[in-house]
Amino acid sequence: MGKKKSGAKERPAVIGVIDTMFARYDMGAAARAELADCPGYGARFVVRSQTVPGFKDLAVAAKRLIEREGADVVVALGMPGSAPIDKQCAHEASLGIMWAQLLTSTPILEVFVHEDEADDPVVLASVFENRSRRHARNAYWMLFEPEQLSRRAGQGVRQGFADAGPLDYSAHLEEPEPESEPDAEPETETPGETLESSEPETETPGEPAPGAPAKRAAPETGPGPAGTNPEVG
Repeated sequence: MGKKKSGAKERPAVIGVIDTMFARYDMGAAARAELADCPGYGARFVVRSQTVPGFKDLAVAAKRLIEREGADVVVALGMPGSAPIDKQCAHEASLGIMWAQLLTSTPILEVFVHEDEADDPVVLASVFENRSRRHARNAYWMLFEPEQLSRRAGQGVRQGFADAGPLDYSAHLEEPEPESEPDAEPETETPGETLESSEPETETPGEPAPGAPAKRAAPETGPGPAGTNPEVG
């Protein structure tokens, strides 16, 4: 390649915006309006837009915009429906967008708003507007102000709804470690003490064993009536 002539004007960066007809909100208009408010719009960078039928068409459209229009980053906007088949198709479309990023080595920001994210249509419309605008701003920051992203790292930043905020673990780190108790020593036999004999107690001669029926006393014999024998009944 030949050297650029001194004073030659560099081409402006290109931010692609692709939206769909299937979405129930004009997401592309919201994204373009946000980019128009960014410094250098029309000079430092330009916007290339395209509309496709549905979110499953976003991946190839983004790839073509990168390869043919020289897009440096693409914002892909779409709305999956609320039916189970729509969620399955959204997963497949997301895989296609990731694959297009790998093939082109170019960021493609997937901006999906699911139809069942809010029951109130006013709230749902605000999610469409906020998410489309904030991801468009993210695309600009990725090209020109990456420090804006670094400044918000780990802060629970969301697009569409209020930020979740960061988690705090510092208080737990300052707590002292609990002291471990020493292992209990096994009990030892005191010298001089003997273990009780486990031999069974022997029966004392003349005494009945425990639980044995007592012997009946023999009847006294003595002279009975004349002519009788007390041993014969």
